[in-house]
Amino acid sequence: MTGFSKLSQDPLFVIKKFLLPKDFLLLCYTSKGIYEETKRIKFLVFNKKYSLKFYEDNKFRKRVFSSINNPSKQLSLNLSDCDNVRDVSVLSGVYKLNLSECNRVTDVRSLGGVYSLNLSYTYISDVRALSGVHTLDLSDCHNVRDVDALGGVHTLDLSNCPNVSDVSALGGVHTLDLSNCLNVSDVSALGKVHTLDLSDSYNVFDVSALGGVHTLDLWACPNVSDVSALGGVHTLDLSDCLNVTDVSALGRVHTLNLSYTYISNVSALGGVYKLNLSECNRVTDVSALGGVHTLNLRNCRNVSDVRALGGVYDLNLKDCRKVFNVRALSDVHTLNLKGCCNVNGISTLGNVVNLIR
Repeated sequence: MTGFSKLSQDPLFVIKKFLLPKDFLLLCYTSKGIYEETKRIKFLVFNKKYSLKFYEDNKFRKRVFSSINNPSKQLSLNLSDCDNVRDVSVLSGVYKLNLSECNRVTDVRSLGGVYSLNLSYTYISDVRALSGVHTLDLSDCHNVRDVDALGGVHTLDLSNCPNVSDVSALGGVHTLDLSNCLNVSDVSALGKVHTLDLSDSYNVFDVSALGGVHTLDLWACPNVSDVSALGGVHTLDLSDCLNVTDVSALGRVHTLNLSYTYISNVSALGGVYKLNLSECNRVTDVSALGGVHTLNLRNCRNVSDVRALGGVYDLNLKDCRKVFNVRALSDVHTLNLKGCCNVNGISTLGNVVNLIR
């Protein structure tokens, strides 16, 4: 069996591609050498039934541990909505752990070494020991207040945490969801976060420090008005931000969602790659948008002249009922004219690859 015991991981992965999971396991058990070798490359993902067995049955737990080399890299457990889970100390060494809706779990001090941890909809309050977790879901944890220790977490979900207010320590988080955190108001420390969701944040007014964020979601932030500092954001969602009217600084944004806003002047947005202006009923002049790659003007009721949009690749004019002449759009690749009841010039659109009517 020496040959098998010296077999590297790569050939075993190749073998695995050609076998069903059950057949690969059977092959592994036929040879002690292969069995020992696969201990290094197996990744066990248990459903709720076997996750609960792992939690409750010490013998089964030992068998699992003996079948893999490193549980912290090779074991995923799902114990969501399990009312009998309380003491989670036996779960400390796993890679991925879902404890969502485990309402009896309150002490999570032993889980700081878990790579991906879901504690959403639980009654936990003390999260200081979780600073080493890579991906941490605390959404809808209404008892969580102090998140100062979580600045080293890579991906952190604090959405719908009504008692979180101070996020000044979270500037080093890569992906941060603070949507519907109604007590968060000061976001000045978050300018280096890569992906930031502040949607539905009623108390956020000043976003001037967020110009370095890559992907920023400000959907339905009713008190955000000045977005002049956000021209360097790559992907920006300002939909339903009813106090945003001046978007002249956003011409370098790559992907921009301004749907359901009261903006009227879009002359500075010709350099945007993907632009969503759906339901922007104050927009009338779109002559500057011919260089946009993907343009959504759905239900822009006051847009009528689209002659300048022939260079757009993907153009959505659905329900733009004031649009009549579409002859200039023959070079558009994908064109949605559904609900445009009175258009003429359809016969000239033979080159349109994907015409929706």
